[in-house]
Amino acid sequence: MAGGSFDTINRIFDTFAVTSRSRYVYVYDMEKNIARWSPNAVDYFGLTGEYIYNASSVWETRLHPDDRDKFAEYTSVVYSGKKVDPNFEYRAKNKNGEYVICSCRGVVIKDYAGKPVFYACSIINKGIVDNNDPITLLPNQYEMLNYMRQLKNRKREYTILMINFLDFGDVNRRLGYMTGNNILRITATRLVEEGKNTGRAFRGDGTALAFISETMDPEDVKKLYGRMRAFTRDSIQISGNKIGAEIAGGLIIANDYNVDEHTIYTSARYALDYSKNHKHGNLIIFHNDELENNKSSIELVDEVRRCVINGFEGFHLEYQPIVSALDGRLVGMEVFVRWSKAPYGEVSPSEFIPWLEQDQVFYSLGNWILENALKDALEIRKANRDFYLSVNLAFMQLEKSEFRTTLLEILRKTGYPATGLCLEMTSSSRQMGIEHLKSQVEFIKSCGIKVGIDAVDFASLDYVRHLPVDLVNLVPSLTGGMADNLASKYMIEAITSFTHRLGIRTCFTGIEDADTEKLAKQYPISDLMGYFYGRPCRIEDFKNLALYRNMPKITA
Repeated sequence: MAGGSFDTINRIFDTFAVTSRSRYVYVYDMEKNIARWSPNAVDYFGLTGEYIYNASSVWETRLHPDDRDKFAEYTSVVYSGKKVDPNFEYRAKNKNGEYVICSCRGVVIKDYAGKPVFYACSIINKGIVDNNDPITLLPNQYEMLNYMRQLKNRKREYTILMINFLDFGDVNRRLGYMTGNNILRITATRLVEEGKNTGRAFRGDGTALAFISETMDPEDVKKLYGRMRAFTRDSIQISGNKIGAEIAGGLIIANDYNVDEHTIYTSARYALDYSKNHKHGNLIIFHNDELENNKSSIELVDEVRRCVINGFEGFHLEYQPIVSALDGRLVGMEVFVRWSKAPYGEVSPSEFIPWLEQDQVFYSLGNWILENALKDALEIRKANRDFYLSVNLAFMQLEKSEFRTTLLEILRKTGYPATGLCLEMTSSSRQMGIEHLKSQVEFIKSCGIKVGIDAVDFASLDYVRHLPVDLVNLVPSLTGGMADNLASKYMIEAITSFTHRLGIRTCFTGIEDADTEKLAKQYPISDLMGYFYGRPCRIEDFKNLALYRNMPKITA
């Protein structure tokens, strides 16, 4: 059999292809390293097209980091023509950044000499079959959103409780993937039992579970959460061994029928995230003292979310100068997103970014920020080859494998040189597994782009041990009060000495006056940023700053 032609691939593909929402087919030409995927797979996983070059590497980026080694081992055996168990399961990430369990069954096709030349495979997406999650057996996120939409249309008030483990990644690392699945399944079963006859349980994003009730008031939900928290701490048993695990919880009361169900869900995830990262698992109710102005906040997020979907209505970008600690000249700028719309007026990003970071629409907003910032910075970069643009990367962007293709396309479209860009990872990046994060960062670096992190504490610097970081930002929460606090001074001294010895560029942010500037310059830092040099402003105003006008221009 002659291998390598599209005609051959297509004939084999047509033989194996089936029509199903949850079943995908691909045919792989081992010699030419080309694969053809069924259109439903292209759409669901966000592939670049039906025909994929370097197919194994492309698909591997979508696999869960914990499953990649066993997948590589399995395929190497299969491609060699040896017989193995025809059914093999692993987790793959779809275009929305969600991992689903896939079961593959394939066959090797050999040529007349007995050499393996093609591999034809059928993949079943277990996360779509019957719209139930295969691990917990609960209805999945899509069923939950449909149910929330039905309640909204019927004008029924309801509560939605979301729970998740404080560090499920640690559970998987210590006890293994299968034990983690068992813990999740046991917890889901208990949630169904505890909420029997009062509501419905669902599987949300990742390892989150949700419980929706039309009859329970906040006090009832508090008691339910307390019982679930006690159960996961003291009553989970696997193979006769007791396993304790802490959970976090967020609660939303949905009673505004004009608000989109996706916004309600995003707000519930935000409350859960707040519980997880700030309150050590204590239940956060969206309208309590921790998160005030419940109704107006949900309305605000709903409107901002609509504006993202409707062509980024009301959004604009502002830029803050970054200067050299050595001579005070302009060396860069950081971009900030702003949003304003009647009747809300100008809204601070701190009021909507934490919510949107929990929503899938943030992926498109993050890419919009990046593309438009590069367009704005292009003229400045052309005039000064040492100038760099700093852009924050959202967790929603970093976790998606397709961001790589998007990043390259944005660079191509804008013509902005990769070497003049610094992509900064925010603290939300800690949600990602280190292996996947490392893979993304290494790709970004391979493009010539610099990578930065915000140092909010000593733990942030642990990234420097694992990742090829170029820039560390010392943020005000870390440097504030150091003039009167000896411990803070020693912390900054240790961090800057650490980065300086490693040749990492360090930016001291939050400079508001000459005294703070003088204090900052006592340390081996590279750059300075703060209101003392200029507040964030639109690009037209940025180009009118004295710092910009006095910047040496390179025209050659």
